[in-house]
Amino acid sequence: MPAVQDILVFFQTTPALTSPAVAWARYEASKGPISDLTEEDEPPYANALAAMRDGWQVLQMSELKHRSAEEGYDLGPLPYQTVLSKFNEMQEEE
Repeated sequence: MPAVQDILVFFQTTPALTSPAVAWARYEASKGPISDLTEEDEPPYANALAAMRDGWQVLQMSELKHRSAEEGYDLGPLPYQTVLSKFNEMQEEE
């Protein structure tokens, strides 16, 4: 079976690779057709650096955004994300 790209996206409160993920998404092409999202209580890795040590490659990371004291508590989407990629063998469908 061919190797296909899986994607892991970590959403963090800072842009540091050691910042813990507060939300995450997985896109696992290696597991065949995409079905419902799996609910997980814990992220697959403690942080992006741990994923990198397991063979994941960083595709994109957010830059540090300078905020004023007034903007420090703005609500909205999580501003920092790290996108990681890993090639895995395609699993055979059952």
